[in-house]
Amino acid sequence: MPRTPQTHFFTAEFARPDSGVIFAPDSNELGCTFSGEVGWQSNGGPYRGHPARSLPFSMEASIDSESGQLLRIHLLGVFALHAARNEESAGTLGASIQLNNSRDTVFRQDLLNGRHYRDARDLTPLSDANGDGTSLKTVGTCMLQGELARVDVLTIDMPEELSVESFRFKDLGSPASFVLFDIIFEHEIGKGCPFHVHSGGISLGEIGSSIRIGDRVKFSKALEQMEAGILAAEDLDEARGEALTFLAVVTAATIEVGGTREMHRALLESAREFDAIHDIEGIADAVKRRADIVAALVFKEIQGPSSYLVDRALAMVERNYAKNLTDASVAATLGLSTSHFRYLFRETTGQPFHKFLVSLRLEKARQMLVEQEIAVSVVAKAVGFAGLSHFSRAFTQRFQVSPTSIRRSVD
Repeated sequence: MPRTPQTHFFTAEFARPDSGVIFAPDSNELGCTFSGEVGWQSNGGPYRGHPARSLPFSMEASIDSESGQLLRIHLLGVFALHAARNEESAGTLGASIQLNNSRDTVFRQDLLNGRHYRDARDLTPLSDANGDGTSLKTVGTCMLQGELARVDVLTIDMPEELSVESFRFKDLGSPASFVLFDIIFEHEIGKGCPFHVHSGGISLGEIGSSIRIGDRVKFSKALEQMEAGILAAEDLDEARGEALTFLAVVTAATIEVGGTREMHRALLESAREFDAIHDIEGIADAVKRRADIVAALVFKEIQGPSSYLVDRALAMVERNYAKNLTDASVAATLGLSTSHFRYLFRETTGQPFHKFLVSLRLEKARQMLVEQEIAVSVVAKAVGFAGLSHFSRAFTQRFQVSPTSIRRSVD
């Protein structure tokens, strides 16, 4: 019996307004992380002069062509405002989703009123399979223009062997106005190591980085990626090898941040345990259990809504670490006071926000210096340091080697 393809998710980056509505589901049914950032809204409105008539008609996002076969696209948003019968007729063509490569449009999905979107002020939850490879499911509500609006995930299945480079959402000029909070590409994990540089996911180097800086969110993603990769292995030896490689990286990073040398013994015990397991699913369960034990030693856990808020903060920092971030700005985005956010962040990560941010920038810088032929001054600016001298001092203090030395070692 063929094994169900294992998948991974990537949240696209696209141009967003400076202010506006923010939404992220309380529970993640897709198995990926939503950004929790300001949504993009398209042109629309039921009459000339309506405020939405000044909004843009289209937006674009890039797709990593090396991330594996694109299986589905999930759009988290409001589908749609001003789509009631007295504003727009059922069957109206309100928007189009286009996938392009360097030469042409290779896929197009038109969105029809009554099928792919409904008036969002009707809060009745939807769970519709449309029969054309699309589905619409309600995940919550948000306040929009002074009214509660329904938030849905629109999922679009992709044809096989589709080679794409960019995504485009185009409003076609009807009264309907669409809000996009996130665009999520779901790819099939190809054969081979799930942590390979071209796998599109988290690299082995980033796993160690997540432990050193205390990034629980990224480590959790790496665990999911590891489990999916093992389940996609062709045989037991490949699954055992991937499991041990993952645990070796985790063990090394844990020792770096103060773990005892008993971690080496634990790695040997893991190898013996894996040898005694004779099914791939069992290996995936065993390595996840052992990794969870390590995570409990490294990451502090908090329960309830505070945990969700800190996870959102960590995801925001991961996406925006090179920008001029402050604990005050992140706290404001989350709707918290700065002092309360500082307390929650330190309780969860074990360090102040600024120290975490600088550590993340330095880890990203080291990765760039090792993997890419980029000048040290360019790297310093790319990760968010205003001056080269400050960057060099901080880098040397953290890694006990200068950035220029790392740059020479890989030339």
